[in-house]
Amino acid sequence: EIVFPAGILQFPFFDPNADDAINYGGIGMVIGHEMTHGFDDQGAQYDKQGNLKNWWAKVDNDKFKGKVNQVIKQYDAYTVLADSLHVKGALTVGENLADIGGLAIAYEAFKNTKEGQSSEKIGGFTPDQRFFLSFSQIWRLKLKDESVRQRIQGDPHSPAMWRVNGPVSNFTPWYTAFNVQPGNKMYKPENERIKVW
Repeated sequence: EIVFPAGILQFPFFDPNADDAINYGGIGMVIGHEMTHGFDDQGAQYDKQGNLKNWWAKVDNDKFKGKVNQVIKQYDAYTVLADSLHVKGALTVGENLADIGGLAIAYEAFKNTKEGQSSEKIGGFTPDQRFFLSFSQIWRLKLKDESVRQRIQGDPHSPAMWRVNGPVSNFTPWYTAFNVQPGNKMYKPENERIKVW
């Protein structure tokens, strides 16, 4: 069951007056994130009726574990507070996978809209660029260093900047939208971009 309280249906997640790019990049990503949990190692424990029953074949489980290890390694390399602390990839992997999957689900849904198939700019940005800008805005956050240190030890979510930079660095449409090229700081070769689903 996924429940979205009315409080989340406001900016930056949702704006009834905003264009599709903004809403799919915001609440669309959150919905996609939660949907993705249904297809991770926890969701695999329940069948389509919600009954406790593992429905994955061994080969599916083995492939998933390989992807999980790639994501753990990627996020272990991320740092915060002037590189003094590393993200704990094993602790945050479930949420990182959901962020990666949620972004892909929201983007695919957005591309099925009329606006998602348009190239019309608003405010100087293409629909795809606005989608990714909206996605990044939902995770904007300013914390005191002490709070960052505390969260890095036990929060199953990665720090906000890595909830943005981690997923987009694995997502080819983001590279296209912003013309990210080799030599750019966030560039990853296509064969190193992690795609779980």
